[in-house]
Amino acid sequence: MKTKATGLLARPRTRRHDEALKTSSFLTVVFRQMYRPMAAKIAPKKVVKVLKEAGVVGLLLGTHGIGGWRSQARATQDVDLLIKKRDHAKAVRAIREAFPKLEVDDTRIVTRFLDASSGTSIIDLMKPSNTLFKVAFQYSIAVGDTHRVPELELALVTKYAAMVSPNRPQSKKLVDAGDFFDMVESNLADIDLEKVQELARMVFPRGSAEVTRFIRDIEAGRKLEF
Repeated sequence: MKTKATGLLARPRTRRHDEALKTSSFLTVVFRQMYRPMAAKIAPKKVVKVLKEAGVVGLLLGTHGIGGWRSQARATQDVDLLIKKRDHAKAVRAIREAFPKLEVDDTRIVTRFLDASSGTSIIDLMKPSNTLFKVAFQYSIAVGDTHRVPELELALVTKYAAMVSPNRPQSKKLVDAGDFFDMVESNLADIDLEKVQELARMVFPRGSAEVTRFIRDIEAGRKLEF
């Protein structure tokens, strides 16, 4: 495990992230066909293409964004993109025009596009509403010219933040913990611990020590308690 911050570490592996997005997109389509055939069928690559054509390059977060850091990609219901403040209105307008059947729910931290048939969120355009998200683009990797994904350390800390959030349902926290565990196990030799600690401090003051404990517990084969 690395202990010194070393910039981008020359490990973009854009092909890996692109292939992971193709896999998670395919699995999501299969899931919807099997269990939610009436749900809107919107592929992540279509979303990022719409934004790119509008002059917006978003940071793909959530399951589609971290798939390249997992041992294998998995399905998810929605597409999560962090949008820079200056681009948010433009991004919302582009998604509205491209997917007019989706309902819009705008809040202080995210603009959600909902499937009218189920009321579930299909696209989340997230706003840089907290300290971590305000610097997130500095810790990201370009995948082609359409979008960006988190560096390994940012991917870990976004999952850590979800795991310890007081407002997140416990069932979802357990999924987040599984993602965190898998990414640590799959990339242990490449983790820049100082960078993880720096980002975790932006989540809350004791975040640096706690996220370090989580990583050390996984490394040692101990049970992850949070």
